[in-house]
Amino acid sequence: MSNSKTVPFTRVVAALLLSLPVFVSSALAADETQQAHEIEVLKQQLKDLQMRVERLEKGRDKGFSFSAEPEVEPVPGGWRKARNWNLLQAGMTSYQVEAILGEPDRQKTVKKFEFWYYGDGKLSVYLRRLKSWEIPSGIETE
Repeated sequence: MSNSKTVPFTRVVAALLLSLPVFVSSALAADETQQAHEIEVLKQQLKDLQMRVERLEKGRDKGFSFSAEPEVEPVPGGWRKARNWNLLQAGMTSYQVEAILGEPDRQKTVKKFEFWYYGDGKLSVYLRRLKSWEIPSGIETE
């Protein structure tokens, strides 16, 4: 009698042990997919940075000067002033934007995009560069 109970238990254990590699391999495959995606994102960021460095070096060689500071000083009041929103230019660094508008009320990140919210206005930042913006309502014109 004890043999009849031992055999099914042994088969269950054997089946579990045989299925273990399937579970492990599927978990590893998911991890590898995530890592492959992250590597591709990093490769693209590196490529973008290399292109930016090349453009900057070409501009420097032609005598252009580059400054991290905005060309026109923002007025006090940050994002609540229309004049400061007029200083924004696509491609500005997130540091330049924050120097003009101040710290956002809140931020949201989706993959490589960041969304900055000022009142009911919104900025779209991609790879630390300003892409687009919506000026909030009710800001002071002067």
